[in-house]
Formats: sequence, C-alpha cells, structure tokens
Amino acid sequence: MDLSKLQYLKRSRLVHLCFAITFFTSGVLVNFAQCILYLTIHKINKRLYRKLNWYCCYTIYSQLVFMGDWWSDTEVLLYIKREDFDKYWGKEHAYCVMNHTYEIDWLIGWMTCDRIRMLGNCKAYAKKVIQYMPVLGWCWKFSEFVFLERSFDKDKEVIRRQVTALADHPDPMWLLLFPEGTRFTPKKHLTSLEFAREKNLPELKYHLLPRTRGFIASLPSMKGKVPALYDIELAFHESDPHEPTITNLLFGKPITAHMYMKRIPLEEVPDTEEGQEKFLRELF
Repeated sequence: MDLSKLQYLKRSRLVHLCFAITFFTSGVLVNFAQCILYLTIHKINKRLYRKLNWYCCYTIYSQLVFMGDWWSDTEVLLYIKREDFDKYWGKEHAYCVMNHTYEIDWLIGWMTCDRIRMLGNCKAYAKKVIQYMPVLGWCWKFSEFVFLERSFDKDKEVIRRQVTALADHPDPMWLLLFPEGTRFTPKKHLTSLEFAREKNLPELKYHLLPRTRGFIASLPSMKGKVPALYDIELAFHESDPHEPTITNLLFGKPITAHMYMKRIPLEEVPDTEEGQEKFLRELF
C-alpha cells in the first residue's frame, strides 16, 4: 500500500470508529464467553478455567497491543540484566511495582508482556467501579483482578483473598501495582510534596509519594509462592516528537518507550511492616 494512503487511513475518523466498534462488539462477545466458562467450568476445574480464560483475555488485550505495536510502530526498549531476562523473564510469578506517570504506561506494559507470551496472565489492582464497565472491566472481573474501594479497612481482606488466589495460579502470572495510586500530574506532585514535608518523608522529584499499605498487605500472601518483585521504571524522552498518549497511537504516530527493570528476590524484602514501608519508598 502506498505510504500516503496508509497515513491517510491512520488519520481517518471512520477507521477509528471501526476500531472502536470492533473492539466493543468483540469484547462483549468475549465477556459472554467468560461468563459461560465461569458458570460451567470454574467451580469444577479452576485450573482449566484459568487456562481457557487466558485466551479470552488475550483476544481483548491484543487489539490494544496492535494499536501500539503495529498501527503506530511504537518501540519499547527494555533495560534488564541479560541473565535475569534469560532465566526468569516470563517464567515465574512476579509482583510488579511500576511508576504511574503516563497515559499509556499500562499499554506499554502489555506490549512488553506480549513479547514473552504473558499477555493473557497480566493482573493488576484496580478501582472497584471499573469492574462494572463492559469489555475491560468485565474481563478483569472474570480474571481475578484485585478491585479496591480506597477504604483500607474493606480492602485489606480483599487483597488477602485475591492475592492468595493469584499466587496459586498454575502458569506464570504478573501482578501489577502502581504504588503512587494515581497518575502523575504537576498538581498532584505539589500535593505529594506538601504531604512529604508534613510527615518528614523524602521529597520525590519525578514521582508521587508511594502509598504503602496495599503493598504491605499483599506480601504475606506471596511468601513462598511468588519468587520475585520486579522494580519497573517507565520513561519517555522529553525531546521525542510525539507525546505518549492514546490519541497519538490512534493516529499512528510512533513513540519510543524506555523500560528499566530490576529483579529483586522477594526474600530480600524485609519482614517487618516498617522495613517494607522503607523498602518501597527507597524504590522510588
């Protein structure tokens, strides 16, 4: 196809509308299939249900990965020890701790997971209200995501129950936590700095102060089952011609992401809550 025609298609609102209709329609059909699997297989054979649900999740997620990987030719540069990559990458359960700075950081994570056949087993903590949204919300509900109400008294039991279940997953599973709790903005950063000064905590230049309670509450359910914590930092060069946004991906504009990852054996995380709190803050 002529390059100019391809660029025209990438800018076409009609093509974008077709993408949206296809994603929503196919997503709802997959949600229906997930519901049937949950009602018929989940109670009988949980292991089989999880394996089948992998394909359901992949069917939905891969459409969004296509937008970044192929439609916009976005590139992800991964910085990791070669030994860790060859020995562990995509072959073990992992607790992923990542900065939440950009609009598309979750999608860059999915693009990375797709390279190692982990896309269908990506799990995360999410706001409880999201579980009522068609397609992604329903998909996550059937996929054992950890839905939180932002009330720790209610959430701590949910975290214990869900993380325990995920840690028993038969195949390699990654559980993603954004400890900052919300996406970085200049206004939120100022609020974070003020809070840090009030509590005599380190003032972070490029991140929000991480919230520690969810991180700490998850660790007991992982001990002996999840072998490692992945410290992940995602960044984009300010000099890049295109900002890391969904809109730019939809219009086919290429973006280059830089992902830095360090594997930390979970046994190196302190056992005390005070030590775990300090450990998380030092990551940021």
